[in-house]
Amino acid sequence: MKKILITCLMLALLLVGCSSDKPEEKPADQPANQNTAEEQSAEETSGEGSVIEKIKSDGYITLGTSAEYPPYEWHDIEGTKDEIIGVDIEIAKAVAEDLGVELKIKDMQFDGLLTALDVGEMDFVIAGMAATEERKASVDFSNPYTSQEQLILVLTENADKYKSAEDLEGVTIGTQLGSTQEAYARDVFEKENGAIVNSMPDNNNMVMELKNGTYDVIFMSGIPAEKYAEMQEGLSVVDIGAPPEDAYSIAIKKGNTELVEAINKVVDKLIEEDQIKTWEKEFMELTDK
Repeated sequence: MKKILITCLMLALLLVGCSSDKPEEKPADQPANQNTAEEQSAEETSGEGSVIEKIKSDGYITLGTSAEYPPYEWHDIEGTKDEIIGVDIEIAKAVAEDLGVELKIKDMQFDGLLTALDVGEMDFVIAGMAATEERKASVDFSNPYTSQEQLILVLTENADKYKSAEDLEGVTIGTQLGSTQEAYARDVFEKENGAIVNSMPDNNNMVMELKNGTYDVIFMSGIPAEKYAEMQEGLSVVDIGAPPEDAYSIAIKKGNTELVEAINKVVDKLIEEDQIKTWEKEFMELTDK
């Protein structure tokens, strides 16, 4: 009996010794293979997991845009050739060139761009996008690169009807879905002036609906409105005194500070050289041909 008791005691001591050598487990709500915020931050600082390093390793950077917004981005179709061109595309090319990589373009509807950016379908978005406070809550923005006034596009025969926002009472207004013009039109023209606001994702289709009589006017950024008026017979722009919209900026996924800084370097250089204004003039003239 004594031998049995001694043997049991030795086994118990051995088990206690083994358990004390067991590594400390991570909390249940933190998976074993998941780094802490501090560890992730240290990785980014050391260059591991760098967005720019991944872009350079892949050999390309992906731009998200909505190519129906001349002169900033639109499809230049000649025979079987279909090329997306414009001011924003030139800015994107400059970013790609500075990083030493190829530029790939993902063209989609404007209202889906920021969601696609957030889930990683593209690296940055340039699409005549104003850096509003609401958008800043979900994405980061570069320094602004240009600014726009806001005008209405109308049938030339109706241009004299609209002098101010008060003249929009009962009028059906077309705006691009997800645009700053849609937000402003709903907050001001609809609530204060009794207008009816309808939105579509595609500017080209919206202009066709204006010509078909579905809309009385279209509310949009100044330069694109002027271009549509020049490109299509029977359309005119009218200034009803709406304030300028927020300046256009480049959208980057929230937290990608390194890429924001790299893009800002390119944007600041282009502005300093007055290159963006030059491109605006060149592509305005190109759409006249």
